[in-house]
Amino acid sequence: MAGPRRLYRRADDWARGLSRLRYALLTGVVVTTSVLAVGVVLGTSTTLQAVTMGVVMTTLYYAGDVNSEDD
Repeated sequence: MAGPRRLYRRADDWARGLSRLRYALLTGVVVTTSVLAVGVVLGTSTTLQAVTMGVVMTTLYYAGDVNSEDD
């Protein structure tokens, strides 16, 4: 069985191998899902906020190209 560190490393390597657009879209989906989940836990409607935050994060991650190797 793989330990948490190994699983994290595999997921990180997979995500870093994605194209710029796919990485940005993945980030947007994760952010949207997370905000929606927090809204469900708190019992509030956060649909508009979740979608807005997902779109903004997708745009920022695409524009910023956080996975570039040219640091």
